Amino acid sequence: MELKPTNANTTVIENGDGNFINNKGASYYSSQEYDKAVEHYRPAASMGNLQAVSNLGYCYLYGRDIEDNLSLALGYFKLASKRGSVDASYKLGDIYGSDKWGIKDPELSIYYYRLAADQIAHGEWDYIDIMSNEDFLLYPSLYFALGREMGIGGQMNTDVDLSYQFLIAAKKDYEAELVNGETMYEDSYRRVLEYLDKEEYQRLNEKYEIKITEELN
Repeated sequence: MELKPTNANTTVIENGDGNFINNKGASYYSSQEYDKAVEHYRPAASMGNLQAVSNLGYCYLYGRDIEDNLSLALGYFKLASKRGSVDASYKLGDIYGSDKWGIKDPELSIYYYRLAADQIAHGEWDYIDIMSNEDFLLYPSLYFALGREMGIGGQMNTDVDLSYQFLIAAKKDYEAELVNGETMYEDSYRRVLEYLDKEEYQRLNEKYEIKITEELN
């Protein structure tokens, strides 16, 4: 399916505004009109919009209006990741960290999670206050992954304090998503709360003056 030649679409394409077209596609994706989403992602990606490239990766990964194709999904994600897409790097970490896709590689998973964090904070995330850094406000699932893997028993170098900061950032962002009606995050939110209830994090609640409460029924 090709993008319909409306006056608005024609003007946007002439101006090379891939961001506008990608956002229209994302709106269709949210309403599960995947055929229209793909219709917009393709031209946006051809204009160099990194989010659209990553979004096509999601469509191929889950087979949303197009036949699922893991190789193409990985290709789109890696292209976007190489060009600096945090979303694509995070998703690659997720894919390689899961048994679901048949290509599990824990070391590669950690590489992409770290790369995503590096792309947000330009390599300085090990040394900053995560909870007060505005660049870390858009990726709750990445925070959860980093907090989980940096905690005791995780696959990254253990840093309980930094792990706690990532988990708190994930908690706050998931709460914001739930307030906006994004119920898909309910399970992840509960899992974050379970992690934060672990003994090693209790002293940090006092340090950061944070009370962990569950706001879901």
